Amino acid sequence: MKDTDDSLNENHQQTESVVNEDNPEWDGSEAELVADDDAEEYEIPETGIRLSYVMTRKEMYECIQHTGLFKTRGKRAVLESVVFGLASVGFWMAYFLRDGEWKNMNLFFAIFCLVMILLIWLVPFLHIRSLSRNAADGKTIHAEIYPDHIDIGEGSGAWSIDLDGNCELSEFENIFMISLSDGRNFAIPERVLEPEVYNEVQAILVAGTRPTEI
Repeated sequence: MKDTDDSLNENHQQTESVVNEDNPEWDGSEAELVADDDAEEYEIPETGIRLSYVMTRKEMYECIQHTGLFKTRGKRAVLESVVFGLASVGFWMAYFLRDGEWKNMNLFFAIFCLVMILLIWLVPFLHIRSLSRNAADGKTIHAEIYPDHIDIGEGSGAWSIDLDGNCELSEFENIFMISLSDGRNFAIPERVLEPEVYNEVQAILVAGTRPTEI
């Protein structure tokens, strides 16, 4: 009998080790198991996972940045920067190598191209930072995750996400973000998931969504 108990303890320790290795840093918040009150009478009630958390400004910044709100980022920003950079080099060469009435114009356009490169990267950054500051208002987000849907919010502002494969899931900076076809997004920081429920929540989200198209 002792051998059996030792074996069970050993398996339990191994399971905890696997969960901890897969799970990112957890902030100590607790998830709660809840019953699905919306289940029909003929359905077997399913158990959900209730979460309560507050999004940080950094997390909101990462989410807004990944919504594709600004097209002048990533590869497009690099391409436009290269184009303006080459143009600026051409105008600088013309300014130093040629004289005449176009000399000052070459100087103007050389500086103009450099300013455009700065704006390509600076304007989206400042705008996203402003939006994230307003979005991270300190309000607590309440969510209940079930195998087939997610209930979000309470009272008149409550809404739901059907995990039927019609929404997209992306994972970045230790954040799960679900994007709906109507433009809405919902994020769950991995830090709020206890090690005991992390793998379960991840499996539910992956099974009920499709990967974000790049």
